[in-house]
Amino acid sequence: METTLPPTEHHGSPRHTFFRSTGIGLVTLLLMHLAFGCSGQSGSDTTLVPVQGINFTLNLTDKANENLTVKGGYVITNNVIIAQTKSGNFVAVSVNCTYDKTRLVFKATENQFYCPADLSRFDTTGKVISGPATLPLTAYKIEPNAAAGTLVVHN
Repeated sequence: METTLPPTEHHGSPRHTFFRSTGIGLVTLLLMHLAFGCSGQSGSDTTLVPVQGINFTLNLTDKANENLTVKGGYVITNNVIIAQTKSGNFVAVSVNCTYDKTRLVFKATENQFYCPADLSRFDTTGKVISGPATLPLTAYKIEPNAAAGTLVVHN
């Protein structure tokens, strides 16, 4: 005797339906995250708060700071990027891009701070040269002491 099952209105097993629904939900969440996460500087979670109370001294004779002894060299410490420009001046700005919080690099040939993730560029004072970033970097004062071989970085 052969048994036949009545036709169902389901397209696949309950397990298949569950995985398909779960997959659709996950894809929807991912797309929403990408859409809102890439929306730039709108929203409170992308607002950068300037670092307060920056005040530290770099010893230029330390191995960790030797890049600062050459024009175009830079170091990153205490959430600050410190660079020696092509003209020999020292500059310091906040280390993270104001658009996506990526760590910046100093491009000596252009005398600019550069975001490798979104390609934003900032001049040596922290001003935006090209975006998508629209907010400037926080700039810090530098007091070189050639006799002591140090740099003091502060607000």
